[in-house]
Amino acid sequence: MLLAALVIFLVVVLFRVQVVLGPEYAAQGVKGRSVSYTLDAPRGTIYDAAGNVLASSSTRYDIIADPTNIAQYVHYEKGQDNKYHIVGVGPVEAARQLAPILDMDEAILGGMLSQPPHSEVEGKAAQAQVLNKTAERNPYKSQYKVIATKVTPEVRREIIDLNITGISTHVRSERLYPKGATAANILGFMAADPKDNSNTVGIAGIELIMEDTLKSTPGRGSVEVAGRTGAVIPGGVREETPAQAGTSIHLSLNSDLTAFSQEVADQTQAKHGAEWVVVVVEEVKTGRILAIGDSGVKAFKDVKDFTNVQFGSHAVKDTYEPGSTGKLITMAAALEKGVVQPLTPFSCPGKITMPNGQEFRDSHEHPTERLSAAGIIAQSSNTCIVQVGDKVKDQERYDLMRAFGWGEKSGIQLPSESGGILESPEKWDGRQRYTTMFGQGVATTPLQVTNMLATIGNGGVRNQSRILDGYTKPDGQYEKVPLSSPQRVISSDSAQILLNMMQGVVSEDGTAKRVDVPGYNVAGKTGTTQIFGRKGYVGSFAGLIPAEDPVAAILVVTYRPKTTAYGSVVAVPAFNQVAQRTMQVLGVPPSTAKPELYPVRVK
Repeated sequence: MLLAALVIFLVVVLFRVQVVLGPEYAAQGVKGRSVSYTLDAPRGTIYDAAGNVLASSSTRYDIIADPTNIAQYVHYEKGQDNKYHIVGVGPVEAARQLAPILDMDEAILGGMLSQPPHSEVEGKAAQAQVLNKTAERNPYKSQYKVIATKVTPEVRREIIDLNITGISTHVRSERLYPKGATAANILGFMAADPKDNSNTVGIAGIELIMEDTLKSTPGRGSVEVAGRTGAVIPGGVREETPAQAGTSIHLSLNSDLTAFSQEVADQTQAKHGAEWVVVVVEEVKTGRILAIGDSGVKAFKDVKDFTNVQFGSHAVKDTYEPGSTGKLITMAAALEKGVVQPLTPFSCPGKITMPNGQEFRDSHEHPTERLSAAGIIAQSSNTCIVQVGDKVKDQERYDLMRAFGWGEKSGIQLPSESGGILESPEKWDGRQRYTTMFGQGVATTPLQVTNMLATIGNGGVRNQSRILDGYTKPDGQYEKVPLSSPQRVISSDSAQILLNMMQGVVSEDGTAKRVDVPGYNVAGKTGTTQIFGRKGYVGSFAGLIPAEDPVAAILVVTYRPKTTAYGSVVAVPAFNQVAQRTMQVLGVPPSTAKPELYPVRVK
């Protein structure tokens, strides 16, 4: 009776353990023997407007060593007698095989494979590279060592084929910039995430500002391993959540034109001893930025180069007083209000005193001249533009500057963009109300001036500057970024008159007679201004080409040249080169007729 009761009890217990609690115990057992790991996916690629790769991710591997397991390694080879013989053991044999593949010194590698990490910190840093990132119960986690990084898939395969106990690999993504220095300051670079050293993130340029779009989402996996050895159990439980690749982005930049613009900027900087030079090319009809060429840009190779490499562009992060290019807005305001016409005559002395007592001079001494309104732009007369500006209310001029985008950020997808400085009229003193008429007392970025020019060339309709064309999602679907809502800033009639006036600037009677783009008519404006609070000047030239139907707005800014201050000297030659190349790249046919110019001087 007692025996029967005992049997029944054992059956009940066995049933409970195997049937009722069995799955739970099995799951706990697997969990106790499982190792978690991360699955990587490529970061999004960055393309230029033609589909050329500017930044991409390439699969590379870290080679991980566990000296404890390597100590147990035995290398067998099959002899002539068809039997397997020991040819080497432990770290010495492992180093002998690995050294030539990794191009490392055999003795040094042998030492690395023989010793555990010198410190707990080193051990944890190495452990972060291996698959078992979460196995807190693993007593050997401090023994992992990274013996090689950025190993190609081909080299990894050679190592895996050796089947050395204690050697494993960890996949990682390496960022490559195949165009070298081209747009390197725009693209930025990647480095270790301050919050997670095992991960890399964009920390400059487009890599930074588009991080959330470009980044991939890691997957997670776990695999069942044997107890002490940590070997993967064949047929054991394996679970994986797939990784998600990043979204690729397509820029409006033409990489060839950008590279050429950088080259021209470097030449101009060297020739004139300037602090910096920047070239901006914007597509008139869309606001798409086709090229940004900064001087001094170098290819980024390593995070150690950070302090020696320029990141960000002067086109958006730096401001300057635009000088005489600002006269275009003053003239536009007067045309819009109907207070001047192209041939409206003005008396232009070399020096003038305004009703509030403020005195202004032209850039050079000259007797009083009779200039048309068009001639004021062609000759870049300060003493006459203040007379034009006096015909328009301060608030109206201010509102127009705002409408052209001055004093606010464009929202372009580039970091560190400045909005410039444009104070409201009630803050202007007696002198500033006049200096703003010729581009002083206000600060703009080169991009803002380029966009103003493009607006004039687009019949008075403004499209915000943009550098992003679209996205390619991980599933391969392309999504185009829509254009910003166009805003009319000035009438088409006023824009056309300004365009005609600007053609006079590049004539024999203008300040930019050195403009020469064979086969094409050009409309433009020189700019020269003193740097506020510092010694030195800024020389610039802004041009539209071809003038009869502008396709591109091009600005060259030369900051603190040592040779001369005049934009006609320090900026026009660079404009000629970039404009010629732009027309070639875009396939724009030459102008078919010479422009009909307004007279500069009137009776």
